[in-house]
Amino acid sequence: MVRCVDFIMKKKDKVPTKDLSDENVMEAYSTIQKWIKTIPSTLAYIKENGSKEDLRNYQIQIKMVLNKLEEIQTDMDNGNEST
Repeated sequence: MVRCVDFIMKKKDKVPTKDLSDENVMEAYSTIQKWIKTIPSTLAYIKENGSKEDLRNYQIQIKMVLNKLEEIQTDMDNGNEST
């Protein structure tokens, strides 16, 4: 799980939003929705089986995703394209 988010965050700037088709946007949105639904169980798993550093890193990744989503929402509200 953690590696998936890490990969997404590293690749985020490689594909400009303006080049995404509606299908790709919906697929990305669906992927994020699925990932968000796994957060509670992943947090519980890390708390039981991982280190404090693992938990902290995962929480940081959650915040990064949420911040990016807020940025995208703001850009959409302003009629701009997200980078």
